[in-house]
Amino acid sequence: MEYSAGRRICNGLHDAKPVFLMALTQSVYAGVNVLYKLAINDGMNLMILIAFRFLFASLFMLPLAFFLERKKRPKMTWSILFYGFFCGLFG
Repeated sequence: MEYSAGRRICNGLHDAKPVFLMALTQSVYAGVNVLYKLAINDGMNLMILIAFRFLFASLFMLPLAFFLERKKRPKMTWSILFYGFFCGLFG
């Protein structure tokens, strides 16, 4: 009896992972928005804040993409470059 109850709790927690991760994501977004508001109210230029945001995001994502997606990347062809350019332009 004890084993099945523990198994049900474990399965329930496993099923609730997406809910917990979504709540964590929303909490992080709220914290980032509060920090942005504090930085802007303190006198930081908005363009510099946006540049730092993109810089830190790139520095975080590039190593992840390079090491985790190393074997899955397609060859860079002109059509892929063309699609990427237009996605960035209109996206």
